[in-house]
Amino acid sequence: MAEIAINRVRVSASGCTECDKLRAENTRLVALLDAHGIDWRMPKPAPVPPISIELEPSRLNTDEKIALFRRLFRGRTDVYPVRWESKAGKSGYAPACANEWRAGFCEKPRIKCSDCGNRLLSNH
Repeated sequence: MAEIAINRVRVSASGCTECDKLRAENTRLVALLDAHGIDWRMPKPAPVPPISIELEPSRLNTDEKIALFRRLFRGRTDVYPVRWESKAGKSGYAPACANEWRAGFCEKPRIKCSDCGNRLLSNH
């Protein structure tokens, strides 16, 4: 009997797919389990009662909250960003480079900044 694989599903010459065969086998096995009184279904999980959590008001004042935020989400201090905008209207930020557009060092636009061997990130 000839078989053809279509999208990883085998289709025999008779038109019966491998999935159809598996579905038929599953039906036969379920009937066999039921006939012998074997419980095969997963039990339904017991409902979980919702937990109520009362939120405690923050004991931090505004300055302490700001200090906490800055400590948790601290950025790099060794570089700073420079905003750029293209003629096409695209914009973004890039790390500031001390060698940007310097003759003999910067080869923009032929070489991207990220690929430049003379890149010298600046912290002001």
